[in-house]
Amino acid sequence: MRNRVWRNLKTWKRLSFGAVSLIFRLDRSVRVTRGHLRHEQALLSRAERTRALPERQSLPRERELAVLVGVGPGFGYALAERLAREGFDLVLVSRDAERLAPLVAALHANGVTVESIGVDATDESGVAKLFERVRAQHGIPNLVVYSLQYSGPGAAIDIETPAFEASWRHNCFGAFLVGRAAARSMLERGSGTIVFVGSTSSLVGRAAHLNLAIGKFGQRALAQVMARELWPKGIHVVHAVIDADIAEGVAAPTPQADPHHLAAGIVAVHDQPRTAWTSELDLRPWNEAFWEHC
Repeated sequence: MRNRVWRNLKTWKRLSFGAVSLIFRLDRSVRVTRGHLRHEQALLSRAERTRALPERQSLPRERELAVLVGVGPGFGYALAERLAREGFDLVLVSRDAERLAPLVAALHANGVTVESIGVDATDESGVAKLFERVRAQHGIPNLVVYSLQYSGPGAAIDIETPAFEASWRHNCFGAFLVGRAAARSMLERGSGTIVFVGSTSSLVGRAAHLNLAIGKFGQRALAQVMARELWPKGIHVVHAVIDADIAEGVAAPTPQADPHHLAAGIVAVHDQPRTAWTSELDLRPWNEAFWEHC
């Protein structure tokens, strides 16, 4: 109920005063913040790292670096936790990186380097500086995941231009900026994985979901083009569709996907051998009706 009310409040609205129109929507104000860094002074031995990862059943992988763009509660936190347990060093990107401080501290306990950085993913210069910083301080990333989702419900004839543009910028343009920067970095090494996280609206244009569908359709096209261009050069580009509501600790009448299980799917495609890569996968609970949720 609370989520439904909030989605309705976030709908873009227009008030006309004669020749002047006021276009607005209610939303939370988020400022870009600096973030935090937890760094290991010396690499742990394999035995020490295995003890630090009690949920792993085998020796951890060689040290890898993951950059997660759009980290928030639910799927973003679960993916960061899974990768930390797998032994990845992490760069967590969000506009408000300050709120990630407790997560950074918790993940650091796994014996990996974790940094949170405040960046607006729709700002071209900000994204460029992000990957320059990552390269200088941590090296070339092995895995980059773009999981931003921004939307405002409404019928096509009622949508205002700012609402349309904002959704496209977050769901598609930001994906392009991050994907391009990640690919340029990975090409120097000739390997890496780029994952674009989509939704039901990546494939189905549902009524009242135009803002979301436009950007997510575009993100899917971006993933397909980049896959064809970059796979032969060793860069694995994946479009991952989450066709489900994601559980965040609140009971719901509809099926929900466990974010930790979704995270396992992302790690699995990153680990695929080159002779059997996945270009697109969709994830949903076993009792979910296909293509009905965001």
